[in-house]
Amino acid sequence: MAELYKKVPKTLRENLEYRQKVLASADNLETQRTLWTACKRDMLFFINTFCWLYEPRSSRLRGTTSNVIPFITYPYQDEAFTQMNENLGHRDIGIEKSRDLGATWMFLTMFFWHWMFNDFSSFGIMSRTADLVDKPGKKDTLMWKLDFLLKGDGGRGGLPSWMQPRDVYRSMMLMENRDNGSTFEGATTTEDAFRGGRKKAIALDEFAAFPSGADYEAQAATQHATDSRVFVSTPKGAAGAYYDVMHTPSNMLKVVMDWKMHPTRQDGLYKSDEGVLEILDHDYEFPEGYRFILDGKERSPYYDTECARPGATAQSIAQELDRDYGGSEYQIFGKELYESAREGLLRPYTRGVFRYEAETLDPEFSETIDGPLLLWCHRSYTGQPVPTGEYVIGCDISAGLGGDYTSNSAAVVVDAITGEQVAEYVTNTTPPGDFAELVISISKWFRNAYLIWESNGPPGMTFSRRVLDVGYPYIYFREMDQRAYRKKTRNPGWYSNEKNKLSLLSNFATSVKTGEYCIRSELLIDECKQYIYKDGKVVHSRSVRTRDDSAKGQAHGDRVIAAALAWHGIKDRPVAPKSEETFVEEIPHGSMAWRFQNEDERTSDLKDEWL
Repeated sequence: MAELYKKVPKTLRENLEYRQKVLASADNLETQRTLWTACKRDMLFFINTFCWLYEPRSSRLRGTTSNVIPFITYPYQDEAFTQMNENLGHRDIGIEKSRDLGATWMFLTMFFWHWMFNDFSSFGIMSRTADLVDKPGKKDTLMWKLDFLLKGDGGRGGLPSWMQPRDVYRSMMLMENRDNGSTFEGATTTEDAFRGGRKKAIALDEFAAFPSGADYEAQAATQHATDSRVFVSTPKGAAGAYYDVMHTPSNMLKVVMDWKMHPTRQDGLYKSDEGVLEILDHDYEFPEGYRFILDGKERSPYYDTECARPGATAQSIAQELDRDYGGSEYQIFGKELYESAREGLLRPYTRGVFRYEAETLDPEFSETIDGPLLLWCHRSYTGQPVPTGEYVIGCDISAGLGGDYTSNSAAVVVDAITGEQVAEYVTNTTPPGDFAELVISISKWFRNAYLIWESNGPPGMTFSRRVLDVGYPYIYFREMDQRAYRKKTRNPGWYSNEKNKLSLLSNFATSVKTGEYCIRSELLIDECKQYIYKDGKVVHSRSVRTRDDSAKGQAHGDRVIAAALAWHGIKDRPVAPKSEETFVEEIPHGSMAWRFQNEDERTSDLKDEWL
């Protein structure tokens, strides 16, 4: 299959010129038949001479501004195409890939070649939703890509008219080459997918993203419909049908496509060993002062750029680029967060004990050397925090059972105007109801702070009931996601699940790295290192390393969740600019303004006495 392909130029300009010459020569029936036969014999020749791709991202284009580009295969794609085609129709194929290496276009183009040149080739293509398989006008669907390979779009791309089948039938989820009896049929994740027919091959695109349960149903439904399933995906957690397929010994062909195989993304490849830099790509010229990341991994400028993008986490990079399934432990928060946060760390201005009147919950703070309430804010002459902030308090609730291995109840206070942490209270001996009263009192002390807490489990429910019983009004009500809108419910507190917990922590990490959120507590930052991604779930490292029941599961309360919730509360309740009157409500005791005020009052008293 390689002899004809060797003649095809691989640089962009030369390839385009070669295509033009081939098309110009195909002005007669004899040449057209010769080229058609050449394409039938050599799939790579066909792809690199006649196939086109649609690429909407300008950052991925090299040497052109057009979004329609010739399909010029890279060496790793040549090898993968050859391996897959030799096994197609004979056994299952598993493709494990880093993101954005063209795997979807590859298996579709291979199927398309068979559909074009081999009689009665019947293929099935699946994705997790129908809209990803076929939807009119949507360019992200699998069927649209097949349409594009055949006819292009808007007069660009597609096969020359003389090469296209004369009779093609196209309907929703179906594409038939009536010249040779070949078909494409689309389907989604149902247990009955393709049960009624037989296929040369069935592709399951981004199989790891199929809904839980539906992935196993799709796997079972397709097993007896074809001898050759193509499981294509980027890893997504150490569980599910895709994980099992790729890790259970079988006769399946496994194809790996890693970002380091891509010729432009491996430019500037380097690694480190115990902090010592080793340049692997000696032909690459790094910019002066380039910031190498010496974490022991193989990296490149492309990889470093992806890691620095907003929302990127160690877990997402591990899965999307490193092809790591998450079966091992990975810290949710990366090194960049710790480096960014260290700049804002301070010793507490003061610390002390917080008490409150039982009936009214009126607050009282007493300074002590080792009290549980840590403060990083100035206080007025009345002892309260100065009225220059708009405060939000995030809480994580534990059972308060005490002991060395029990989880903490934590409250973190943040100034919504400056983004600075101003207080922290941590205890593992206070029951949830009592902790609710304590936090309400602290909220009143911080000038009616906005209160948000995690309401999961018995501790969270007890906390919620006590807040409602007391009637503290400035609290978070969780949102209900609808298809077209979001609205507030009357359910107090933030309720976590796998998806929103990871999102909560990711938003917290981003705000710290960008400097929007200034963490003062060193203990809080140290606790960030204890949050890991394991088996596709966010867990606290101690919860999977101890036999103590109170530390198991994901309800392990600590400063991190409290701090992340405080940030969520700030975004949930935007701060309105304060009026000038608000800022002069009280003058801090001992300040210059306080001295002027007292001097004015003393002078006034003297004038009154003189008169």
